Amino acid sequence: MPTDHACRAAAEQAARCLTPVRAVLVPADDGDPPPAEVMPVVLRNYLGGNARPPAPRASAGRRPAPVGLATGAVVVRLCLDGLAAETAGALTAWHADLGRRLRELLTGPGSTGRQADAWQPLTDLQHRAHEVLTVMADPGRGGPAGPRSVAARFDLLEDAVSGVLRRMAVPPDTAAVCAGALAGAAGSLFGLARDAGAEGGRY
Repeated sequence: MPTDHACRAAAEQAARCLTPVRAVLVPADDGDPPPAEVMPVVLRNYLGGNARPPAPRASAGRRPAPVGLATGAVVVRLCLDGLAAETAGALTAWHADLGRRLRELLTGPGSTGRQADAWQPLTDLQHRAHEVLTVMADPGRGGPAGPRSVAARFDLLEDAVSGVLRRMAVPPDTAAVCAGALAGAAGSLFGLARDAGAEGGRY
């Protein structure tokens, strides 16, 4: 079974790569607005009683809060669900629902949750990784014939996620980087490492 540390590292990697995607889906953070500037009393007296302090700056300079660890863990688990769906011949149904689930996760109020909120999602991720690893390692349950086939499934996962992100209006470069990082995060739970020197960063 993947270790606690491996699951946390995968979730952290996912959270980092999802933050630029969330910035596209949530252009202005829904947190507290910046405080209004306070005009000094001396300046107010000089300008007159009707003087008003400058209006707060527009939210253009504000960025959405980074994606939380819990959301990263849930998205990695979604990726593992895709691997399981491909093994079971149900990839189409998983793929059809992926965009909706990603949008809900990244725009929902819990997408930037605290670290303390990540315990259960990380536990669920660890158990799901163990289940998928068991299935993929068993040729009798539709598992691959060897390491090359395992790597090919992660390549397929990356391509599927990238396509879904592009259809969500995420810029192609951002979608490609995020999909590659998510596939890499999921693959790390199986002992796979992406070869940055290979074409497309494949395994």
